[in-house]
Amino acid sequence: MATDTSTAPRQSVVADQEQRTFRALLDAMARPGTIQALPQARPADGAWGSALIVMQCLLDHEVTFAVEADDRSVHEQILRRTGARSAPLATADYVLADAAHALAAFEAAIEGDVEEPERSATVVVHVDAVGSGALRAVLSGPGIQTVQPLVLDGLNVVALRALIERNAVYPTGIDTIFVDPQGRVACLPRSTRIEMED
Repeated sequence: MATDTSTAPRQSVVADQEQRTFRALLDAMARPGTIQALPQARPADGAWGSALIVMQCLLDHEVTFAVEADDRSVHEQILRRTGARSAPLATADYVLADAAHALAAFEAAIEGDVEEPERSATVVVHVDAVGSGALRAVLSGPGIQTVQPLVLDGLNVVALRALIERNAVYPTGIDTIFVDPQGRVACLPRSTRIEMED
């Protein structure tokens, strides 16, 4: 006897997108520096689409966020989609920055202490490209068998050095997510060691 599935509950497009994004971020955090693919963003969101998908997955009404970018519409989009509360950069749980403001985000994002390292912020950086470009580093640490290359385009070397400094003493430091307009994402937990490539 055939089963009528016409009335079976269907997962919404948004819920499916958030689940797929969550899985991609989970894989990226478990294997630092590897490139994961995000679900396709809405064309109307333009270059910020993939970054907005990431923020929508991470945020809810219980956390705070800050945006460090010249495009102020991104802040309004996040408010509307997540219900999260806006906060100053120095106190926000999550920070979204474009590459030009990544240095400020890395330097000022909140950092937990040895007793509560999980209170550190997560910084999401919107770069021109993940997996190609002039900025090259080598990663090591938990989740990496030997070493893992990190290649980015659009991020200033000074900003990456600031991140290296912030994460020099584990377990303190900040978690970082790099995302590009093509939907590629790579994560660097604060336990990851970063060395600039010669």
